[in-house]
Amino acid sequence: MGEDDHTISDEDEEEFEGKRKRKPPKKVAKRQKFTEVETDEIKTDLSEYLKSGIFPRKPQVEDAKQKSRKKNGHILKRSSDKIIKKISAMNHKNK
Repeated sequence: MGEDDHTISDEDEEEFEGKRKRKPPKKVAKRQKFTEVETDEIKTDLSEYLKSGIFPRKPQVEDAKQKSRKKNGHILKRSSDKIIKKISAMNHKNK
């Protein structure tokens, strides 16, 4: 067979005998539940979407967040996609 054999020489063997280093586990983000205040604010500011059973798109949510900022509200801290998911869940719950 010759030199092209895939045998491990004594020098290479020493490298493989050591313990493998494990990657540290990734930190998992805790799910942050919507508070009652945030839920009430969604119900008032985005009520037309809850009544019609559809969910808003990003521009409509951004407008609601701007109104919330002017009123010192709480939903402006949440991302738009999380608010849309919350409205979707609220619509499914009402069915």
